[in-house]
Amino acid sequence: MSSLRRALLVAGKTRINLQNCHFITGINYNGLTVKQLQELRGILRENSNTKLLVAKNTLVFKALEGTKWESLKPCMKGMNAWIFVQTEDIPAALKTFVSFQKEKKLFDNNLGGAVFEEKLYGPRDYKVIETMPSRADVYGMMFGALHWPGLDLVNTLQAPSVSENESAA
Repeated sequence: MSSLRRALLVAGKTRINLQNCHFITGINYNGLTVKQLQELRGILRENSNTKLLVAKNTLVFKALEGTKWESLKPCMKGMNAWIFVQTEDIPAALKTFVSFQKEKKLFDNNLGGAVFEEKLYGPRDYKVIETMPSRADVYGMMFGALHWPGLDLVNTLQAPSVSENESAA
């Protein structure tokens, strides 16, 4: 396969992975075997609807140019594999990678920078992203916050009035 054809294929795969993507991050894959990359790719796909792409940084950047993911450029150094999270449950995808990393004792293969909601996050910010609640959890908290005051109002309105209590006594 010619290098131009390969470059077009990578750009096409990257653009496909960008569809419905909520989060992109790079991992240093130096030292990972092909078998480990395949295993990681399978685990990410199964557990969190996440895609793993191993490609040259320049080719990935060409595909990201002009998109909301363009701010990832400073992170495109070294040997990177790119994780495209295509679900709103971003913490689950990160936890899947971190548990794979711990299980295989791959502590040199850290997450690099990431883009979430058009903002670049550094490696130190992953704990914040990893521990943030999913969108469903946030909706549940908001519903709970709205539910209880409404329930209290209904209970208050349905409670017998003071004059009804005095006449019954």
